[in-house]
Amino acid sequence: MDTRLHADALTEIEHTFGERYRPAAPGAPPAVAPTNAEEVATLAEIAGRHKLPLAPRGAGTAPGEAPRGLSVGFDLMRRVSLPEGHDVVEIEPGIPWVELEDHLRGSGKSLRVYPTSAPHSTVGGWLARDGLGVGSHQFGWLRDNVESVEIVLPGGERRTLRDEDLTLVVGAEGTTGIIVRATLLLRDAARDTPFAAVFGDAASLVRPIEDLRRLSPPTWHLGFSTPSLALSDAPAGSYILFGTLPAGSDSPDESVEEITARGGEVLTRAEAYRVWGARFFPAGAPDAPHSFATALVPLSGLSDALRRLESAASQVAVQGTVARDGRVLLLGFGGDGSGAPQDLDADGSEVVARAARESGGGEYATGLRRLEGVPEKEALRRFKKEADPDSILGATS
Repeated sequence: MDTRLHADALTEIEHTFGERYRPAAPGAPPAVAPTNAEEVATLAEIAGRHKLPLAPRGAGTAPGEAPRGLSVGFDLMRRVSLPEGHDVVEIEPGIPWVELEDHLRGSGKSLRVYPTSAPHSTVGGWLARDGLGVGSHQFGWLRDNVESVEIVLPGGERRTLRDEDLTLVVGAEGTTGIIVRATLLLRDAARDTPFAAVFGDAASLVRPIEDLRRLSPPTWHLGFSTPSLALSDAPAGSYILFGTLPAGSDSPDESVEEITARGGEVLTRAEAYRVWGARFFPAGAPDAPHSFATALVPLSGLSDALRRLESAASQVAVQGTVARDGRVLLLGFGGDGSGAPQDLDADGSEVVARAARESGGGEYATGLRRLEGVPEKEALRRFKKEADPDSILGATS
């Protein structure tokens, strides 16, 4: 590493960005906060010239190693634009998802998907990882709902990626370019209607999930929680199934009630709204646990996975999200019997992973890990080598 070259780069960046540059401090790397794409391009040009590593930073809600090189924050890049006559939104990377959703509601629109950590995670951070979240029952993975992404390459070149090229940046964890703008697809949100029901055992919970998946139009979101996670005032020991009906549904409430009443107890509209309001809990709570487990299971193996987790109910609490492709995301947290999520220790994480494996599932892979054994990984390698030969944005594995 040429420390002199890097020192020259940091001096130039400090001169260019002034008080928006923060020198390194004990336990913290140097950091800079650009205000727009042009400034990001300037930063990337300086970094490319001096071979200074850059570490684009989201809100820090995802686990990972501390950044190397210069940390690039996007708190000052939160602009939102709604092109007239189009069901899309153009945004910068620093805006939190829940703030963006609130902004859209005034226009009767909504995001198709957003993460359960929406109160804290940023647009750029989740684009860098990809994933499943609120709305994935109807609309799938985040990457399925992105029209375009603009990135800045080391050296300062700006490039907009669309269609199949989106796999080169969405989920690439910032290693192929710095995300400075994205265009996301929207939906009509004027008539969303939450619903919820409680069930006494895993099998009773899974049957209505299978039936609800056959509804047309489908429910926008479909999720659940295990008895050790308190999303409502339901009786102790209850599984909770909840979701929302999409805007434009022709009074499907009766169908949902009929389905969820078979083997369960339908909650009142007021209670359903309360459960829906807790959809960000626990991942999106201000004091959310730092340690939790993630896994994917096929819907056909969900009942088996939940039964396996019942033996660890005092140790593991689970919130689940049912995806469009028939897979189910499990978020596993520690439990202490209070209904509040706790950090999950290594033993609890292994319980979740084993339950997923033995039920036909496995790891919930996001970011670069999602490409293990997938042909798209070679395309990502080629693009990385072309766009960032000096690995200024980190190396791919």
